[in-house]
Amino acid sequence: MASAARKGSRRRSTPRAKFVKRYQRLEEMPIVHRQAAGLDLAGAASHFVAIEIGEEIEVREFGGTTDEVKAMVTYLVTQGITSVAMEATGVYWMVVYDLLEAAGLEVFLVNPSHAKNVPGRRKDDKLDCRWLQKLHKYGMLSASFRPDPEDRPLHSLHRQRLRLVQLATDEVRRMQKALDIMNLRIHKVLSDLVGVTGLRLIRAILAGERDPAVLAQLRDPRCSCTPAELEAALTGHYLPAQCTALRQALARYELLLQQVAELDGEIEAILRAWLPWPAAEIDARLAEAGPGPRTSSHHQHAPAFPVVAYVEGVTGQDPTVLPGIGPHLALSLLAETGRNLEKWPTVKHFTSYATLAPVQKISGGKLLSSRTRAGVHPLAILFRQAAATVSRSDTALGAFYRRLAVRVGRAKALTATARKIAEQYYYLMRYGRAYVEHGAQRYEERYRQRQIAGVLRKAEQLGLTLVPAA
Repeated sequence: MASAARKGSRRRSTPRAKFVKRYQRLEEMPIVHRQAAGLDLAGAASHFVAIEIGEEIEVREFGGTTDEVKAMVTYLVTQGITSVAMEATGVYWMVVYDLLEAAGLEVFLVNPSHAKNVPGRRKDDKLDCRWLQKLHKYGMLSASFRPDPEDRPLHSLHRQRLRLVQLATDEVRRMQKALDIMNLRIHKVLSDLVGVTGLRLIRAILAGERDPAVLAQLRDPRCSCTPAELEAALTGHYLPAQCTALRQALARYELLLQQVAELDGEIEAILRAWLPWPAAEIDARLAEAGPGPRTSSHHQHAPAFPVVAYVEGVTGQDPTVLPGIGPHLALSLLAETGRNLEKWPTVKHFTSYATLAPVQKISGGKLLSSRTRAGVHPLAILFRQAAATVSRSDTALGAFYRRLAVRVGRAKALTATARKIAEQYYYLMRYGRAYVEHGAQRYEERYRQRQIAGVLRKAEQLGLTLVPAA
């Protein structure tokens, strides 16, 4: 009995003993941020701050109102704090981050998974801010990326624009559903339901027109379908309830497009303010630059202003020279990364941030896994879109994708191609390194030469001599 009790006691004390041992090792580390503070955001109600005063750590609680947050910032400044570590909690951290940054403090926005408590410690808001302060003091936390204050308006507006476009796409699907229920197969003969002909037909149906022959006369001459095919698709079974659903979906779709146009005006104003040209020459230079080299590719919800001219004027580089990147994608990349890519010291840091670099797990000298990090990063989505475009092209990256897809599958090949495009984007936007396209044929020839060199090297190791066939 006593032996069993002693064993159980040892098992219960093991986590605490491990924590004490790890804590002692932490105290022996060199101090990186001497005037550091830990901030735990407990939601909208209150925030907890931990700072070191002498040999003790003081924890104070502040409310979530703006006045309380400003009082917290004043408290940190008066205590001589120069660096603050805080976890990203919902959207409550944004105003705290901005006020701390405006006060001149260095702010580390920490991924919560990077600051997990060690086993044996209780989970508590006060303990969390103390733990953040301790880790930050010894430089064990890394800051998450956040655009510069000047770049944040474009970042926020562009993401809002993407959400509105997604909502507009949902309304198109609702219109298509209402038409399907009434057995109107417009989308079967038209490539775009909300194109010129599609919107004409929907508005005529909502106006009360039911004759298929009359509706078919609204066909645009550029449509690939014949008038007879369109007339057959417009013979349906009309229902008042579905007509109401169709009318409401169209109204929401048009409202969303109007809001997207308003956002485009604000985005263009931001880009215009960033241009380094004299105000009197901006219009002339934009007109001289033209719409850009890649506007032939149709994008339904692309901005109406010359995106390529603005991006090239702001950054000094034209990212549309890279394969797979068009004007709309160039603007999205600028909004996500900002104008300065120096926050990523190397290209490996950049591809790792975009979750396009493999994370190798090695144990005992054996590679256990080599996959990319889990999650869907906005940059990864953009570069994968570029890779999907490249996969069908007659370029070197297109040949690379097709060769790799046969060996490892399309999903991994798409990620590998996206990473190569991300590398070229980093080199172009940070160092101005021009991209040179060699074509798929040269890529295949160079790959063949590498294969031959590998075979010859292997034959030499085996003591064999290979003779090429006549």
